[in-house]
Amino acid sequence: MAKKMMYSFAEKKNSVNGIISTIMGTVSLVLLLVIVYISYYERGEAGIYAGTFGISGFLFALCGFGVGILSFSEKNIKYRYPKIGSILSGVMLVIWLGLYLIGV
Repeated sequence: MAKKMMYSFAEKKNSVNGIISTIMGTVSLVLLLVIVYISYYERGEAGIYAGTFGISGFLFALCGFGVGILSFSEKNIKYRYPKIGSILSGVMLVIWLGLYLIGV
């Protein structure tokens, strides 16, 4: 038996969680750039500022990745922001883990 073609005329919306994930990934990227700038300006003696920005950036990337993955389960949404947010947060998470593991 042939399947019936079903059409949906519901308007797809942008995922709020996808947008939040994208913002969190962007904040994590900005924090990384701030750390690089502060470390360069202070000639490697950034101290506690680099540590707090680093932990914050890691947590933003981790939460952004989790929210981005969860946003794929929403119904009737556009997948642009969940894809951007998940990829950006995932890349930032790998960068932060790499920085922590090499001990910079």
